[in-house]
Amino acid sequence: VAVDMDGTLLDDEKNFPPGLDELLDHLEQRGVVFVPASGRQVWTLIDMFPERPGLTFIGENGAIVMRDGREISSAPLDLATVRESVSLIRQYALPRPGAKAAREDAGEGSLRENFDGGLVVCGKNCAYVERTDEAFLAAVAPYYTRTQCVDDLMRVIDEIEQGRIDEAIIKLAVYSAGDVTALADQTLGRFARSHQFAISAANWADLQDRGVDKGRALRALQEYLGVTPGQTAVFGDAGNDLSMIAQAEFSFAMENASADVRAAARFLAPSNNEAGVVQVLRALLAE
Repeated sequence: VAVDMDGTLLDDEKNFPPGLDELLDHLEQRGVVFVPASGRQVWTLIDMFPERPGLTFIGENGAIVMRDGREISSAPLDLATVRESVSLIRQYALPRPGAKAAREDAGEGSLRENFDGGLVVCGKNCAYVERTDEAFLAAVAPYYTRTQCVDDLMRVIDEIEQGRIDEAIIKLAVYSAGDVTALADQTLGRFARSHQFAISAANWADLQDRGVDKGRALRALQEYLGVTPGQTAVFGDAGNDLSMIAQAEFSFAMENASADVRAAARFLAPSNNEAGVVQVLRALLAE
């Protein structure tokens, strides 16, 4: 059972549905693998289930899969794209502290209206940010519990490239305080033809290696576990769940899902605010 988190398992207030613990016990007794699958950092997902150390997780929209604390698969980004993305965010988003003067000297600062946003460089071990104001960090915190504030993201990339940090970048995430579409189009969206680009939420967009998505991660996990699409149920609500929905015969769109997800899924589940995942899985187990 692969389950998206925000808008699917969690309600609009980011609360777990009532009855989830009993359901997870029942699934475990029946030998069913429960897999939270999210754009969130995998360490964030692990921290969200502290009483379930053996769970399997698909994190960073499929860029990494971990089972019982051990990596099953991952897909790093090329560092050249990471560098260019950092440069683009610096051009189009609010400047990091101390950077405004340098950008004005370059003739950029007064010529362009900046978006209120920033970049999260997602490594296997932690996430790296150079925008460190309270509002931005508050937006990042729910999705990236392991976050390191750095003076210069380019320096982090240099240290990875030179082998001074044992790290790999597996996703880039751009945040916007408003609708992310415009900022994403000017930055990460420029790589949409060569990489995997997705608007993952109203305020977030992600960039990963070509072909990396929740569906590919789920397919790798199915092969690892010896499980078929006919033995798989998937629940989702947004565009970044479409590839995962294609990997399961028991595919459920939430009542609150976007139109494309509702069209792609075979079944409809009650909304995230009605504990739809728990309701459906209880019915499936009863069958």
